[in-house]
Amino acid sequence: MPIRLSFPIGFLNVLLILPAGLLFFSCGDAGSQSSRHGPRMVHHDLKIRLFPAEHRLSGSDLITIPVTESDALILDLSEKIRVEAVLINGTPVSAKRPSGRLIIPIPSTFRSAEAPDDRLAVIIRYEGFFDDPVPMLPVNTDNPGYGVTGTISQNGVFLLGGAGWYPVTVDAPTSIRLEVSAPAGMVAVTAGKSMGVRTENGMTLSGWEIQRAVEPIALSAGPYEIQEDTVGNVVAATYLFPQSRHLSEEYLPAIARFIRFYEGLFGPYPFEKFAVVENFFPTGYGFPSYTLMGTQVLHLPFIKATSLGHEIAHCWWGNGVGVDASRGNWCEGLTTYVSDHLYHEKVSAEKGVAYRQQLLQNYAATVRPDRDIPLSAFVSRIDPTTKVVGYDKSAMVFHMIRHRVGDDAFWQALRMLYQDYLFKSVSWTEIETVFEQVHGRSLKPFFTQWLDRPGAVQLVLEGVTSRREGGICRVSGTLRQTRPIYQIRVPITVVSSQGETQVAVDMDKETATFAIDISPESGAPETLVIDPDVDIFRKLHPAEITASINSLRGSNAAVVVVPRQSAEATARTRILIAALGIDSAEIIEESRLTPHLAGGKDIIFMGVPRNGALLRGMPAAAAVEEKTIRIGSHAYPTKDHAGFMVFRHPFSEERVAALFTGFDDGSANTIEAVFRKIPHYGKYSYLIFKAAHNLEKGIWPITDSPLVHHF
Repeated sequence: MPIRLSFPIGFLNVLLILPAGLLFFSCGDAGSQSSRHGPRMVHHDLKIRLFPAEHRLSGSDLITIPVTESDALILDLSEKIRVEAVLINGTPVSAKRPSGRLIIPIPSTFRSAEAPDDRLAVIIRYEGFFDDPVPMLPVNTDNPGYGVTGTISQNGVFLLGGAGWYPVTVDAPTSIRLEVSAPAGMVAVTAGKSMGVRTENGMTLSGWEIQRAVEPIALSAGPYEIQEDTVGNVVAATYLFPQSRHLSEEYLPAIARFIRFYEGLFGPYPFEKFAVVENFFPTGYGFPSYTLMGTQVLHLPFIKATSLGHEIAHCWWGNGVGVDASRGNWCEGLTTYVSDHLYHEKVSAEKGVAYRQQLLQNYAATVRPDRDIPLSAFVSRIDPTTKVVGYDKSAMVFHMIRHRVGDDAFWQALRMLYQDYLFKSVSWTEIETVFEQVHGRSLKPFFTQWLDRPGAVQLVLEGVTSRREGGICRVSGTLRQTRPIYQIRVPITVVSSQGETQVAVDMDKETATFAIDISPESGAPETLVIDPDVDIFRKLHPAEITASINSLRGSNAAVVVVPRQSAEATARTRILIAALGIDSAEIIEESRLTPHLAGGKDIIFMGVPRNGALLRGMPAAAAVEEKTIRIGSHAYPTKDHAGFMVFRHPFSEERVAALFTGFDDGSANTIEAVFRKIPHYGKYSYLIFKAAHNLEKGIWPITDSPLVHHF
């Protein structure tokens, strides 16, 4: 029987496309040293030399493994690697190279069941070429990997763990000592603890020690300037290009702040360091103990208060506690909830409600029924639909768990989950078990309905009445949910002239009636609101949905209306189409646009149409006049401003329309730069740009909801 120290090929292929925070699959307790209590530690002493001008590396890996009864050692190694020599205890052996694998036969003289503490020294010498084209100015960012798994260049080095740039052992606990030599000034970064950087004989040597590799390690290299601080026993570090060195003054305190915050919530930080590392092309990756961000992302002012914390939280969830995705990937939803959502909630309860409302808006705008998937099928973010399901819906599921078990039990369960499963892989099943232990009762129906079926709750409010009975006013009504039926608890608030009355109605059938008694002290009822704090993941009614840029992203049917066809205008328009993740769209002149042609498609107007009726879905707050764009009381001249607005479709309630206008004197480069930026403002209904700078952004107000009753 061979020793399988590898991921299956199919699973490795999945790993190659996973974005930040999703490459985290642990293989068990790396502290176990006895074969009777689990696999023993495999150690790699890895030396890599980088040749950036040739897109090449050479490597030598000394793998120390326990003596085994197996007749072969199987490792993952890229087909881009040419193996030069393999030796076992100094004796050359011939290895086999099936697709993506290295199979090393172990002669019988090196196999023994009588000496379990003896170890074999396997040396592998190799070289390989990695030259994936990198997107210096990507149009669409739905898949943050852009298909790049490995590239070695004079601009920098980027090698994902799944690229197979070193022999990977996975299903046994692994420790790694790594030394990377590169041309002088090129510093290498990976997971684990830095053993120092030195330059000698025209080469820069970077040393790293990974005591427990929780995933195949990635490697980055560039002309980094290093700055460090400490947070208790943890090293906070930045590896930045010279032009970005000043950012260390802001990132180091932010790292310390987030580490202290999450240690208070979950327990000790699980790694030796956390580093912010700059990448030479746009990325936003999170790896065990560091994040890799492209230069443009790194310089965005809000990153230090939001996205940085998200990636640090991944060190607890996804890296510290690994993901068994057999029932779906849970870590992006949990990380989103304890970072992005929690940051809003800490500002104010109202900010938390607004954030959850935006999650529902994202789902309504982005996830069409024919593309929806259950959470149990989510593995990684590859398009807008998987992002909304795997991040937004999953975050709302954790919010509903919190409301089901209570605040104290929720945070206690997460601390227990972290303590019991650090450096192990868990699925939704283990999460369910831990919450049941803390809650003291079964949560199986809850988890089953939210994990194993697509969709969301849809509620209807019917027959609301109020009548006086003595001094008490009784408010009655019926709640109805469309099929499939969920088991849910629905919060209801009655706002009266002198106060509020709050109740909750349990539903496990299609309908549930309620009767709420309003005390005389509260005054006359004025408004009844269903789920006022957005505590349920539900499908919004059309009146509650605000048209947004997300409504266009990933559209499965679109038509673009241009004033006149030209090669230049068409090429420019296709940049916007690609940026929005629209696979295909017909580009036509306005004269060809008919209700029949556009009725089942989203419309993008490139310029103000001559037929003003086509813009009848635009809200009253916006107007496009001759040489002016108006939003509320603000007017923007189209000579040097441009606007992008999404609003109701002129012919269909199921689709949206959008208008881009302005930059009368703008250059093609400016317009293209704006087109690339538009998708990054997905939740907004309208954008105003001056040059390529966003000047204003906003969301059209929601004017009505069928889940609000006014008395």
